[in-house]
This record gives sequence, C-alpha cells and structure tokens, in this order.
Amino acid sequence: MSALMLDQLPEIVLLRIMQFCSAEDLVSLQSTCKRIHDLSGCDVLWKTLCVRDFGIDDIGTTAINSFHTLYTNLLFKYGYMLGLYQSQVGPLGGLLEVRYQKGVIEGVSWEPSSMEDVSAPLKEYLYFSVSGYEAGQPQCFPGLDSHTCTLSIDKDRGIITQLCSKKASHSTDSSGMDFLHLNLDPRKVRQIFLSDTIRKGLEHHPLIIPSPSSIPSSLLNKDHSIPRQIFAPGLFQGSYSSHGLETILFTFKDENEMLGIKVTGDTNVFASKATVKLLLRYPVAPSITEQKSLKDLKNMEPSRTDAPIHDIVEQPFVVPEDCYERSTMTHPSKCMARYHGLGQIAAAWYHGSRFIPIQVVVFNNDLIGVLWLKLASFSLLSRIKQTFTQNVLKNSRGALHEFGYKF
Repeated sequence: MSALMLDQLPEIVLLRIMQFCSAEDLVSLQSTCKRIHDLSGCDVLWKTLCVRDFGIDDIGTTAINSFHTLYTNLLFKYGYMLGLYQSQVGPLGGLLEVRYQKGVIEGVSWEPSSMEDVSAPLKEYLYFSVSGYEAGQPQCFPGLDSHTCTLSIDKDRGIITQLCSKKASHSTDSSGMDFLHLNLDPRKVRQIFLSDTIRKGLEHHPLIIPSPSSIPSSLLNKDHSIPRQIFAPGLFQGSYSSHGLETILFTFKDENEMLGIKVTGDTNVFASKATVKLLLRYPVAPSITEQKSLKDLKNMEPSRTDAPIHDIVEQPFVVPEDCYERSTMTHPSKCMARYHGLGQIAAAWYHGSRFIPIQVVVFNNDLIGVLWLKLASFSLLSRIKQTFTQNVLKNSRGALHEFGYKF
C-alpha cells in the first residue's frame, strides 16, 4: 500500500493536524496547494487558535466577521500583551490590565475610587486601545485628546513599551513644584509623574499574582485547606495617610514570613519596595487592657514559637486610644491571629528608609490591619476581589523579580 500524501488525507484529519500548527505555519501551508489553502482559512480552525493562544472564544462584536480576521488583524500583533502589569510611573507605579473587549484590546489603569475607603471598588482609566476592525493604529489615552502611539512587547521579559506620538498632549509643567509642601491630591501627583514618564516611553512590567497553591504546605491544615490564622496571597488595597490608598501584593516568602510589596507607592516609600513583613513565627496576643495602650504594645518583646499556626486562638481586638486610624471602614472586634512584624518608612524620595516594629492583625482572608507602633497609626488593607485578565505570556519573570523578589 502506497503512503498517502498530506493533501490526500481526509478533511477532518487535516484540520486536526492544523490545530497543532502555529499561525505562521498555517500561513506557510496556504501556499502548498489549493485544498490546504482553503482548509487553512476555516474559521473553526482559527477559533481554536484564538482559544489556545489567547483564551478568547467569543469575538464579542459584529464589526469583526471571523476569528481569522480577529487573529490576523489584532491578536497576532497585540494579543501577547493581554494580562496584568505594574506601570513604571516614576516612584508611584500603577496597576494596568490589558484586556480584550468587543474587537478592541485596551490598556486600563485601575486606581482607587476613594481616598479612605479600602473596600471601595477600583476605578478604571483608559491608557491605550487598539482596534481589530481594520488593523487599527493604537490610540493613546482615547476619549481625551486622543492620538496615536506605538505599542511593543519584549516577549522574553513580557515588558510593554507605550511610546506616545504627540508628547505635548501629556505636558504638565512641574518645574519648581515642591511636592512636600504643596499638599497635592495624590491623583494630581500621579498625573505629573505620568506626564513626565509617557513622553519618554512608558513601560508596563508583567505582574504575576501568586496562587493559593504557593502557600508553603507546612502552614496548611491536614486537609490542605488554608488556616483562618493566615490569608491567601493576592492584591490588597490599603490606607496610607495623606498618600491615599495604595495597592499591595502579599505573598509568602517562606513558611516563616509573608511580604507585602507595593504595586503602587508614594513619594516616601516607592512602588516595588517592601512595605510590610509579617513574621509568622512571632504571634502575639495582648489583653484588651494592653491593646488600649500604645506604650504597652511597644514594650512587648517578640517571642518565637514553632507551634502550628492553627493553634493560635481567636482574640478580641481594639485600636489603641492614642492611635490614629487611617480608614473609614469599620474593623471587626475580633481577629483570627496577630503577629509581630516590620514596616518600612522613609523620608521624602526614599531617603533614610528603615524598618520599624509593627503588629499585623488577620481579621479574615480578605481583611488585615497594620498597627504602626512608632507612627501611632492603624491601617486597614482589604483584598481586591476583582478578576483580571491572565497573562498570556506565562514565562515572563514578572515586575517584582526585576527588583530581587524571588517568590
């Protein structure tokens, strides 16, 4: 029996083989013969590629008439940008999601909608968009003084560079501004830094959020569930005095320590710097009387224990009477656990940075508190529960690895 040539295979077999091809390979196959050329344009095939390569199974618009058009006009060039990023906006950073919506890829900055309410949902601001209708040119800040920009991605590092073609549109004169004494709204400060950054080329670095599976197994319950005395890693929104609300990524460094790292920062402690270190082997359980006095809390010496985390018992909680509370959200009157820790402070422009003693309070999986003993203040941090687009490029190291955090 003679061997079959490729173009002699049944159509269903050919299509199955083609599903394993890259888009570049399919384009090459189109030039081999008319039968394969016709099959390689099958929209069911291109839908498979859209799902496999970018997780998109619904075009979501009538303006794009096929998955083939969606892939070739839009996703092939810009689809690898889909995911979550930390924008490099001076010392302030930023949280950016690149998403697909109805024929358009959008870069959306997620920012606090409140200055004090840590439970308030984030608010979106459009940084860029590119349409797949006619292989459109990327638009910089659509809806304002919309103009073109260029978008490129380094696939090895996952870094997007957004370069504006009309730099004067972002010009904000900050010459002679004294950020320390003008008492500017945090949003105004961000606008100034963004204006300066985007005119030089704004970079967005991939932000990889650890999953609950990254929790050290030695901390889990026997049934592999998460003890109520700790919380799963993820993004939180926390109150930072006059700086407003900031976004913090919590992750486990190891079985002894959790790290809170700033995705967005301020002019004192910059984005990408550690803000909180929670010491899991140093729990503390002050009495109500001790909790009311900041002096008594300061005098508590950390004591290490190797007892299992789940042995920590629920305890009452009050904020010291001589302590400033930085959130409008009401905290619970009981907590699941309380730990000694370290918090980073600094003078303006990250001068004289140092870690000071703090206590970290775990109310539940979605709410924690930070008692800044030396600053006589209490901050609440609430989990950001929003679901973001997952990064298409899985192998990029992530923004925080650039700064030496190896999780």
